Amino acid sequence: MITKKLYILATAIMISVAAFGQDYQLVDSTFNRTKLDQDSLYYDDMAYLDDYHFFDNIFLLGQFGVSHSMSENTRFGNFFQNQRPSFNLGIGKWIYPSFGLRVTVGLHPQVGRAEWELCQWYPETFGNYNFNMFSSYFDGLVNFTNIVLKYKEDRVFNLIGIIGFGYNRVFGFDKEKCRIMREGIKNEEGVTYMNYDVNETPSNYFAAHVGLQGRWKVSNAWDITAEVTFNGTDDKYNGVGYDRVYDTYFDVLLGAQFHFKDGHGRRRFHYVKNLSSAVLERLARMQDDENEKLNEANMAIPEIFEKIKFSEALQTTVSFYVDRYYITDAQKKNLKSVATFLSTHPDINLIVTGYADIETAYPAYNLRLSQKRAQAVYDMLVDEFHVPANRLRIDYKGDTVQPYTSVNEWNRAVIFFLDRNGGKSQVLESETNQE
Repeated sequence: MITKKLYILATAIMISVAAFGQDYQLVDSTFNRTKLDQDSLYYDDMAYLDDYHFFDNIFLLGQFGVSHSMSENTRFGNFFQNQRPSFNLGIGKWIYPSFGLRVTVGLHPQVGRAEWELCQWYPETFGNYNFNMFSSYFDGLVNFTNIVLKYKEDRVFNLIGIIGFGYNRVFGFDKEKCRIMREGIKNEEGVTYMNYDVNETPSNYFAAHVGLQGRWKVSNAWDITAEVTFNGTDDKYNGVGYDRVYDTYFDVLLGAQFHFKDGHGRRRFHYVKNLSSAVLERLARMQDDENEKLNEANMAIPEIFEKIKFSEALQTTVSFYVDRYYITDAQKKNLKSVATFLSTHPDINLIVTGYADIETAYPAYNLRLSQKRAQAVYDMLVDEFHVPANRLRIDYKGDTVQPYTSVNEWNRAVIFFLDRNGGKSQVLESETNQE
């Protein structure tokens, strides 16, 4: 008999606690949204890029390799003698997964060569000469891989097209070799009759180039690159003009590329998916159904209902899209319910507490985002639903507290905690210091 009475009492208490859950519910309990079958949790068909700002998706580039001169007469010399070590530094920004910009500066030493006949007849006097060249380019980058294939954040290889313009400054000509060739071959009277005159004056010339880059991802922060560019510049860049439109050279460079973190704490473009509107509506319907059941339970045992201590959080919450803090029309219905609750419970105030899921960005960003969400809810309750401002106060947790462990997306929310007489929420009181 005693056992039976205890069983009945325990059952009554459990029902009454559930009944009061129509207004309050412990956040760390099994919230009714966890009943949603995982297989039915789907997303909008179209994913979209996170919001990015000017200083997001920035990278640094360092390269080394060879520059191969293709100016007048060099084709008649030894192929490998026309190459010199080359170095580049660059900084760039990917504006979109398929398009970016960069600026590079580098040192690209070059080789010039005297006329073929002179080199053949008098190789001890005429031949190759060296000079230095500083290059700077502004390039557009086109990721062919992301144009042809769907973008993947973890893709290892990307093929990138390069097209750009800039300028070359030539200087540091081999003075001794140029002097010998300028003096040339003299006859018996000491008069020069064969020579090759090189203009050694430092000069600046317009340049343009096109090329391809292969990029291999080795980590979230680092890439290895291999790049070939074909460059065109002024015919006189090698100190000699042959009435050609331009001279050419090409660069073959290996490099390493470092990606800085963006405002979300990531180093690569990231596509996000929202819970579809159908899922959000389904969650709302589940809450309504649950509330109706709890109302019935509440009416069935009013005498026990009055004796049970209130829980500390409203069951009604406000959900948000990833990295957003605007309130959708569907969520406005929840705010209307909160406003109604406050009007019927004048002795209770609420703490409007914002959260962010841990996958949105880094902690400091998530903290600001949760603050904006709480502020947006507060403003709408006060401005549109005319809740007295002194009935509400704002709190925000960022990602330091994750009230929903089953599905990460649900932590993009605002939860309402009781604030009786200006007191703090008991449920998360131990976690308040984590901000």
